Amino acid sequence: MQKKIPFLTYLFFILVYGCQGFSDLPGQSLYYLTRETWNLSATMLGVLAFITSLAWMVKPIFGYLSDYLETKGKLKSYLLINTFLIMSVCGYVVVFGFNIWSLILCLFLMNCAIAGNDVANDKVMCELEQKHNLQGKIQSVQWTALGVAGLVVALLGAWIAKVFPNTINYRIAFGIVALVPIVLYIYINNHMKDSSKQENKLKFSWSILKNKEFLLGALFIIFLRFSPSFGTALTIRMREVMGVDKMFLGYLGATGTVLGIGGYLLYYWKAHKFPLKKLLYFAILFSALTNLCYLYIPNKYYILTYNILFGVFDGVGFLAIMAFIAQIVPKGYEGVSYAVITSLNNLSGRLGGVLGGFLYDNFGYNFNVITASVTTLMCLALVPFLIIKEKEA
Repeated sequence: MQKKIPFLTYLFFILVYGCQGFSDLPGQSLYYLTRETWNLSATMLGVLAFITSLAWMVKPIFGYLSDYLETKGKLKSYLLINTFLIMSVCGYVVVFGFNIWSLILCLFLMNCAIAGNDVANDKVMCELEQKHNLQGKIQSVQWTALGVAGLVVALLGAWIAKVFPNTINYRIAFGIVALVPIVLYIYINNHMKDSSKQENKLKFSWSILKNKEFLLGALFIIFLRFSPSFGTALTIRMREVMGVDKMFLGYLGATGTVLGIGGYLLYYWKAHKFPLKKLLYFAILFSALTNLCYLYIPNKYYILTYNILFGVFDGVGFLAIMAFIAQIVPKGYEGVSYAVITSLNNLSGRLGGVLGGFLYDNFGYNFNVITASVTTLMCLALVPFLIIKEKEA
């Protein structure tokens, strides 16, 4: 079935997700700037992440915009503008640096551009996955590309954050990010063609709000992602309680990324053949139970061990959830519907991050971890009600 999909289409998926992955290169430096130089609380870090990533929570707007521009034969120009905006924002940061207000504005604009390209990408992916009944195989390619970029980001980002002062390191990282989208820009300019569509792609059927499969799926995703995350709390604990240095944090990220890629490849090779509902049960149980291991971290090597033991299966569970999201979107409205469900996914995740930061600041690390595990486990109750079209043998 994969032979029906041109290589250049796969290359588009790879480049879009690769650039998206590389855009996280300044992440470690920005954490040290905001937490260790500006002294922001865990709650404020969650709020800051929420505001700057608002674009990922209003993806239907980008879906409508993409569809409208496609009907006018201007989608290629839109993608080129988005890609140029990413490079321009990065260039501004290199020259002028950040205060908290310019940080919010620049990251917001950059996320708008990346999210715009992401929505256009995901529309094509969703159509192809449903057409060929691939159950996440294209997504495994996309997320492998993002994972490879993430591996570079984890190691290079840690090195930049460690070697250079907090007031300079993020500028260097943004300078590198500014160069990466050049390849995507060249691809779009040379290989994409605009053709005006006659049909009205903006006509959105509100009947999806009566679609039981879609609504139950959306409710499941909201509950699953709203679980209060403890990622920020764990980073603070490693840096400020355990004294873990910046480079070791990079090694942790790289280890998790490599094993996550292994999970994506395992999903592409074998796991996508299993019943999707069973994969969802596995993803929830595995996440809830392994989270509890982080209650016992007497030294940094325990965290590394957890990364090694859990990384591959974390990747498989993640792709199972993404395959479920792609499956429940109504046919004929893939672009906007997928944007709606992923926006709910992102919104719930960011609010979970804010809630996790609040729990850490007010009740401590252990309470944050236990709450995350319990709320994740509660999502098992929703799985029997999900309407899933299982892949034929």
